[in-house]
Amino acid sequence: MELLTTDDGKYRIESMSPATLEGALNVVREDFFQDEAVSIGAGIDKDPEAGEELIELCVDAVLDGLSLVAVEIASGKVVSVVFNKLQEAPSASSGKTFFETFAEERCKRPAAISLIDFMVDLDAKCNYFERYGVDCLCELMFLGTLREHRRKGLAKLLCKTSVEQAKKLKDKPATPLTIEDLGPKYAFMKPRKPVTRVPQLCTGLWSAVGSKKIGKDLGFEVLLVVSLKDYSFEGIPYSDRVGVVTTCEGAALKI
Repeated sequence: MELLTTDDGKYRIESMSPATLEGALNVVREDFFQDEAVSIGAGIDKDPEAGEELIELCVDAVLDGLSLVAVEIASGKVVSVVFNKLQEAPSASSGKTFFETFAEERCKRPAAISLIDFMVDLDAKCNYFERYGVDCLCELMFLGTLREHRRKGLAKLLCKTSVEQAKKLKDKPATPLTIEDLGPKYAFMKPRKPVTRVPQLCTGLWSAVGSKKIGKDLGFEVLLVVSLKDYSFEGIPYSDRVGVVTTCEGAALKI
């Protein structure tokens, strides 16, 4: 579903669909895994198999019906993406978040587990559910733009539109996708029950200068700042793999 067109008429923002999924996943492979600091720190850029385990995480997120793409109109190519994941507060019986369960059940590569453990740790320290008294949130999980299409405002527009779409769920539920909708390539994935609660919060883990600025511009509250030198993979600090000491912010916006 097309949501809007950029002012210059060169790009359209639309809900991710089976038709745009593969293009969106290619952006994650080519951009996010290769250039994003935590991905580099956890060694995802050097481990394609770990990347494919996280690709499955992206596909799972698409099922919620809230992920978005920017498509170059002239070529029809997906050039920027945000994979958004609805998360409910952990049940009293399991006590585990979606990401913890995903890592335990569906990840084998140490690099993929390291990246998800990083996400779980920051989410736990931010303590979104208790801090804000909510039972459901929308996490802007993976945000990426192909290099040749950067600095055109696409990532900010995707995040802004994501917040607007999450707000609309109060009046109209999202239309979730099914594994069958995605085609036989993903038939191996286990079906899961759609999230039915309405998100009252949008969250993000901002590791890049650009994403931190986007969060600030959109009014996200920074709850936590961590240094990547304090996280390591196979005994090597994330910051050493990145080549510079940088930080990641945990942030949230009440909606």
